[in-house]
Amino acid sequence: MVTARKKKRADIPARDRILEVATRLFTQRPFDEISAEDIAREAGVAHGLTFHYFGSKAKLYEEISQAAADRLDLIHVKATLTGSAPERLRSFLVAHMEEVHRRRVDYVFHSRGGGTAAIQDIWERSRSHGIRLVLSFYGVTAPSLELAVATRAWLGYFDELVLAWVQGQIKNKPAIVEMAFRLFPLAVANAELLGEKNLPSV
Repeated sequence: MVTARKKKRADIPARDRILEVATRLFTQRPFDEISAEDIAREAGVAHGLTFHYFGSKAKLYEEISQAAADRLDLIHVKATLTGSAPERLRSFLVAHMEEVHRRRVDYVFHSRGGGTAAIQDIWERSRSHGIRLVLSFYGVTAPSLELAVATRAWLGYFDELVLAWVQGQIKNKPAIVEMAFRLFPLAVANAELLGEKNLPSV
């Protein structure tokens, strides 16, 4: 059994094994607690191959972060394909929390400014995708800067609640969903204070 498992792993290209192992490790332990040597050892490859394929641990983490952000964007879309606008908003919130919980160690790290500027850019693009998706539930396809900023502030509020939840500070998941759900119309309405002229009906 062990020999067969080792043979099966050996059939996977070294680069893919490194990505697979690093992805798992970064969801289990903080970035700073994982070394390139840890990754290489668990992947069953020579230590230098991590640097050969990715250049550095940070670059490897950037690639993993991009894949994670792409996955989150896809989860958001799949969870909100049907239903009324309020139903889709709730589905977005629930799906987001479930995926964040799965990657909670990694989520806390990058949400608190961890990693390179490139990593922060990856997650900021994902937030922008989320903002546009949520506003599309209410017929907004090209949000103004004012509306986008107001929605970004709402998403930041939700993120702080989710961070508290994944770190065990808040236990009540439905309450977090409800808080974010109730705040959304207010955040959109307050975009008027920023100069928004065409508020969507929320």
